[in-house]
Amino acid sequence: MKRLPTLVVIGIVFTASVGCQPGATGLSDQDRTAIRKVVDDSITIMNAPKTDFAAYTKLCYAEDATVLTSNAPAVQGRAAIQATLESFPPISDFKTDILDLDGRGDLAYVRASYSMTFAPPGGPTVPGKGKYVEVWKKGADGAWKVISGSWTSDLPVPGIRVPTGAPAAGASAEVKKLSDIVGRWQIDGTVKAAPNSPAGPAALILDCQWFATGTEVVCAYRGSWAGQPYQEVDVYSYDARTKTYSDYAVANPGGVTTSKLTIQPGTWIHQSDVLVQGKPAKARLTLTDVSSAGGSWKNEMSIAGGPWTVVAEGKYTAAT
Repeated sequence: MKRLPTLVVIGIVFTASVGCQPGATGLSDQDRTAIRKVVDDSITIMNAPKTDFAAYTKLCYAEDATVLTSNAPAVQGRAAIQATLESFPPISDFKTDILDLDGRGDLAYVRASYSMTFAPPGGPTVPGKGKYVEVWKKGADGAWKVISGSWTSDLPVPGIRVPTGAPAAGASAEVKKLSDIVGRWQIDGTVKAAPNSPAGPAALILDCQWFATGTEVVCAYRGSWAGQPYQEVDVYSYDARTKTYSDYAVANPGGVTTSKLTIQPGTWIHQSDVLVQGKPAKARLTLTDVSSAGGSWKNEMSIAGGPWTVVAEGKYTAAT
């Protein structure tokens, strides 16, 4: 595919930090001291002018840690957690309030609340707050790490609410083909900012729903693309007069793209005209093995009439 809402997903950044507080019965003083040291260091990292998320995730998370987030599928593994955190806006004034902390042997758990301020690019600062539960485990080297966490925000989902519905009762067979993309999807893969750039990770959530009219599908992407925060809104439609499908997309950091769409059994092909480094180019997004469980995606680009080059590819899977 081409391409967690911020107030809702921001809590994941803080789950490791708050689990580091002392006071759990059943834990030795040495273990409490070790956990306290992790929280002190993690809060320092999180409140720094520029957060080092690589250092943060290495300090706080086990290599195979899992984080269960609000309004998104589970995030599995330290690398994926880092990519998710890097998609968030700058954070400041992070605070925690431990409500319950206990442990036995090499395991500890924490229930807590958090508050913070974050600054979306180009917008005013916004407060956030929420709560979470997480599990910590002591490794063979004596270091405590988060192995599993689950959090929820106390704030309502922000942003514009798009009126959604179901396919119109009289929708044509061609319009109904847009059902293939309806649902929530986890997008993973690799991407290049330009054909000659090094590859970086792609980690996105895609949510597609029928518009209230029942004849168009509206999609929203959010997450990270080539290591940078990414958002996009698409509208898919079918024109019975010209017998063509179109995809209108608005993405950050700006710009509108119109793609012509061809739908074949198990395959969707988007093609559009774009500019790359000031040169006219064609972009092609192909979805293959399209099914209710997911499929594969590939972005290709042809610059100034040159050969098609793969700039991004990966898998997308159905998400709850």
